[in-house]
Amino acid sequence: MDQILRVKEWEKYQHYKKKNKNYNNEQKWFMFYGRRYLMDHEFMSLTIEQREFLVMSWCIGSQDNGFLPSVDQIAFLLRRSNEVVEKLLQELFDLGWYEPCNADVYDLIQEEQELVIEENRNSRAKELRS
Repeated sequence: MDQILRVKEWEKYQHYKKKNKNYNNEQKWFMFYGRRYLMDHEFMSLTIEQREFLVMSWCIGSQDNGFLPSVDQIAFLLRRSNEVVEKLLQELFDLGWYEPCNADVYDLIQEEQELVIEENRNSRAKELRS
């Protein structure tokens, strides 16, 4: 896939809200509603390979504000061939698990987030000086 993909409804998985001092584009963890997914017919209808890939792609996406890196990078991280990654990304995209994002929106989201992170750093530094 040549387009930028993002985990669908990423903000739902963002535990730290913008004014939280730990808010960052790279998360150490993200919310995963196990009970919800066990009861979710669409999720449980995925093949085992699709479910495993989807959850691992969420882990990867958690390192960049829900955005997925290139096929090459995903293939390396998951130790899968590019062909398998392409196939699974396309299948899951077609099923609505990822949303497309154009470069302008990506840049806007990243710039906005960097501003918030910088504000939070400045606020923390101010608190420490007080």
